[in-house]
Amino acid sequence: MLLSRHYAQDLPEGLSAPLSPTAPAQPSLIALNEPLARSLGLDPDWLRSPEGIALLSSGARPDGKPPVAMAYAGHQFGHFVPSLGDGRAMLVGELTAPDGTLYDLHLKGTGPTMFSRGGDGYCALGPALREYLVSDAMAALGIPTARALAVLSTGETVERDGQARPGAVVARVAKSHIRVGTFQYAAAHGGLSTVRALADFTIQRLFPEINPHDPQRYLTMLTQTVHRQAALVARWMGVGFIHGVLNTDNCTLSGETLDYGPCAFLDTYDPLKSFSFVDQHGRYAYGRQPHITLWNLCRLAECLVPLIDTDEERAIGQVQDVLKEFDRLFHQEWLTAFRQKLGLETQHEDDVRLLEHFLSTMHQGDADFTQFFRALSGEAPVLHDNYHAVRETLRHHHGHMDLCRTELLHRLEKETRSPQERHEAMLKTNPRIIPRNHFVEQAIGAAYSGDMAPFHSLHQALRHPFDEADDGFDLPPTAEEQVTNTYCGT
Repeated sequence: MLLSRHYAQDLPEGLSAPLSPTAPAQPSLIALNEPLARSLGLDPDWLRSPEGIALLSSGARPDGKPPVAMAYAGHQFGHFVPSLGDGRAMLVGELTAPDGTLYDLHLKGTGPTMFSRGGDGYCALGPALREYLVSDAMAALGIPTARALAVLSTGETVERDGQARPGAVVARVAKSHIRVGTFQYAAAHGGLSTVRALADFTIQRLFPEINPHDPQRYLTMLTQTVHRQAALVARWMGVGFIHGVLNTDNCTLSGETLDYGPCAFLDTYDPLKSFSFVDQHGRYAYGRQPHITLWNLCRLAECLVPLIDTDEERAIGQVQDVLKEFDRLFHQEWLTAFRQKLGLETQHEDDVRLLEHFLSTMHQGDADFTQFFRALSGEAPVLHDNYHAVRETLRHHHGHMDLCRTELLHRLEKETRSPQERHEAMLKTNPRIIPRNHFVEQAIGAAYSGDMAPFHSLHQALRHPFDEADDGFDLPPTAEEQVTNTYCGT
């Protein structure tokens, strides 16, 4: 296995700090994502060996080179923190997959670093399992994401909320961990030359189609980042995902979902729903995610302005033109996603009104987001115009669904594909299951009690979110099972 160190070697020293991690007391594998490992060119049997476990639990590279803590800044809930960084994590190095793509190998929960800011640097088992479950589910749903490669028990305990919890390390891979916050750190601590070095490295790593000698390369990088983030957030909205802590240090230039600490999924549809305990004012609520993503991109643009043109006024004008495109791009991606959820293949000028009527009906009727669209994909409504099951996903205001049905049937007259084709397409668009908050919490609770079976059962199901099965993972929570708050786990 070859691990490069491009980030540590090719960028100015201030953007990372070498580490000398201490191996955990008794590291052992709890979960290994074998399909992901093989896609990266890694041998699962080697990863289970003492050398593999040393790599995954403490970043002990076969070549002996040190891992690094990555530096970044960030706006956390709107307040700028100039120095954050990997406070409980490390970049072990970059893996080259068989197709030539580079992936970061990153560990979380390995102990304190220079960026820990008084924290212990460790991770409890629960948050590690959550990241493993949700990141693999997001990948199965077709959403760009960092992915958990493995979860390991450390054989140690950590104190969380006054309780001793089993310690864990999660090993994850991503095309890059370069964030908006990385550029903010470079601008705040290194100046223009460091921002330029970081931007050139990012282009080489994540935007190889951009000519590295093009005078407009930094503006092009910003433009493509805006495109990626608009598409990503639209996909989140399509499955009811709420990130929960969408600070600039969790907004990637690769367009991948990063950090699953307090994330959650909608049960009943509510555009202002938030779960994260630290998001007291709903800054990162479900329906506010597009706005806050644009806000984050504006912070990236501020870092890039001096690179885009020596004339500041002209550079700001160019940047503003790029940022103004976000709303159009997001709206286009959102429309595409929700047209597909309704089974619409063509475009029509009244589609926005139709979609808004459906969502309003769901909101007023307290409809379960995932169940509603899955029911809408069933044989009865699509093949036989029988919407009884869809109607029953609303707790009240059932008559509003009758109006939506009439509008949808009228709209479907403009479609050309057969009902059977539409039915098959909708079943591949609207998942039967998502990582429902209560099932994730139940799996974590069982794991803390020493029972890993619920975790493994849920994980196996989430790998096939569109398949029919009688496993109960499609059921919404009862009143007693509802999760009202999620936590970062730090």
